[in-house]
Amino acid sequence: MKSSEAIQALTKLARGERRFSLSNRETEEVLNIALATLVELTVALDRIDRLERLLAERTGLPLAELRAIDYPEGQAAEERQDATDALFARVLRIRLDPRADAAKD
Repeated sequence: MKSSEAIQALTKLARGERRFSLSNRETEEVLNIALATLVELTVALDRIDRLERLLAERTGLPLAELRAIDYPEGQAAEERQDATDALFARVLRIRLDPRADAAKD
């Protein structure tokens, strides 16, 4: 099971009403999405920087050359697409949460 599918499966199991602290539920959802995106981006950029520096140090390749490498198709491209799908599921999980629909009624 892909991680995006796992997150979607977990949100379908959610029970109870989702609580909101701001007076406007939509504003809070947008804020939650923005904060989740920021957390994901921060973690990803830190990991990428550390890995690129380690690889450059161990191979002797310049950082610019490593950062220019692209794999537009094949298994690497498919794995990147799966990772992107999982990222969207994590960031947008509040919109996937079935409890949000119950709160609208």
